[in-house]
Amino acid sequence: MSAEETPEDVVEVSTGVVQVEAAQTGEVIPADAGQEWGSESLLRFVRDLKLAYQAATMLVGTSFVPASYNGKPTEAAAAIVTGQGLGLDPLASLRSMDVIQGTPAFRAITIRAVVQAHGHEIWVEESTQQRAIVKGRRRGDANVVTSLWDMDRARRLNLTNKTNWKAQPEAMLVARATAEVGRLIAADALLGMAYSIEELEDGVAPESAPAEQAKPKATRTAARRRIEPAAPVEGPPAADEPTGPEITDPAVSDDPLQLTPEEIAEYAGEQP
Repeated sequence: MSAEETPEDVVEVSTGVVQVEAAQTGEVIPADAGQEWGSESLLRFVRDLKLAYQAATMLVGTSFVPASYNGKPTEAAAAIVTGQGLGLDPLASLRSMDVIQGTPAFRAITIRAVVQAHGHEIWVEESTQQRAIVKGRRRGDANVVTSLWDMDRARRLNLTNKTNWKAQPEAMLVARATAEVGRLIAADALLGMAYSIEELEDGVAPESAPAEQAKPKATRTAARRRIEPAAPVEGPPAADEPTGPEITDPAVSDDPLQLTPEEIAEYAGEQP
C-alpha cells in the first residue's frame, strides 16, 4: 500500500483480498498481517484492471477502437492490461491486438515494434511480391536469425487463394517472416503472444522450424571372434558298417612302416 492510499481505498479496490474487516471487533486488519509474497503485485493488477475497464467502457463505443471490441468492455480491458505489460498505451493495445479463434494475437507490425522496444534488432532484408527475407538479432547476440517466406512456401500451405494473399502478397510475406523472426529472437518480450493476427486469420498454424534429422545413437558392439568350423571327430565305426583293411596309395604314403612295391617284391623272392 502506498503512502497516499488509505485502508478504505485498498478495501474498495481489492474487494477485501488484502484487508478484511473483523466482524466481531470491527477493527481493520492491516495489509501486512499474514500477507503473502506477490499480493502487492496482485493488488496492483486488480487496480489496473478496474481502471482499464472504466477506460474500455468509454472507448469501445467510439470509432477509434476496432469494431471487434464494440460492446465488449471486458475483453477490451484485458487487452489494455496486456498491452500495458508490453509498454503499449491503451489505444495502441486496442488497435494492434485482437482475438482470433479464441487466441489473442498482435499484428506483425506490433510484434516488430515490441521486439525493437526491448533493444533487439529486426529488419526487412528483401521484399518483393515473390518472396520476403526478414532478419533479426537478439540484443547482445552476434547470431543473426533469418526467415525466408516465398510464394512457393505459401502455396504449399494453401494460402495463395486467400483474399489477402491475392490482394497484397508482398505485405503478407513480410508479415509471416516478421512474426517468425520475432518468435525466435524475443519470445520473452512477446509474453507468449507470438502468433500474429495475419497467421491466425489464415487459419493455418505457423510452421515450426524444420527439425534436424536425429542422428542414430552410437552403440558399442564387442568384436565377435571368428569361430572356425570344428574338425569332424572320428568315432568307432557303426555296428552295421563293414570294416576292412584300409587301402592306401603306397606312392603317397608317409608311413615309415608301409612297404613300397620294390620291398614287397624283394620280400616275396626271399620266401621258399
